[in-house]
Amino acid sequence: MADQSKNSTSNNEKIRLYLGTACGKSTATFGVLLRAVSSGKNVTLVFFDKMETNSSEGPGLKVLTEAASREGFGKLTVKYTGVNRIGTGPGGSFRLYSSPNGILPEDEEAAREGLGHIAEALKRGDDIVIGDEILDVARVGLVDWKLVEETFALRKDPTVLILTGRRAPDWLMKEATTISTTTQLKHHGKAI
Repeated sequence: MADQSKNSTSNNEKIRLYLGTACGKSTATFGVLLRAVSSGKNVTLVFFDKMETNSSEGPGLKVLTEAASREGFGKLTVKYTGVNRIGTGPGGSFRLYSSPNGILPEDEEAAREGLGHIAEALKRGDDIVIGDEILDVARVGLVDWKLVEETFALRKDPTVLILTGRRAPDWLMKEATTISTTTQLKHHGKAI
């Protein structure tokens, strides 16, 4: 029988993907984040399409970042990248790449900044590193997939890299150790 111990690298989670066109991908990462920080793990969350000023999660995440001083809590680092174009995306959404003029230089700069935050956290060896919407940012061309792949290659055990977006390239699907998808059956039309 194969070694199923905790130290066996063949069973360690490395890359988790939350994919799909429905709601819930970011929310799933928040659950992981909450559990991890509450159990003393260090987590970095990088938003690729939200600003702190237009993120409904911002106030709650700020409380969690301040909780790091409490005994038993891990450290939460939250980075926001993107440009503030709330209401300019499809159906009034806020996507950093939703300019009426297409992708602008500041969009590409913001995406590279976010990828830099991911690289810093991976080099630091945080327990969990989350790239919220990085897959869509790369898919639409704000950052080159080769740069994304090079950045993700910085991940070393035991760090878990969690990524969200509508879909992922084949090479990443092969590397992922966990893949979950969202399917929208019905939606009331407005986020909470």
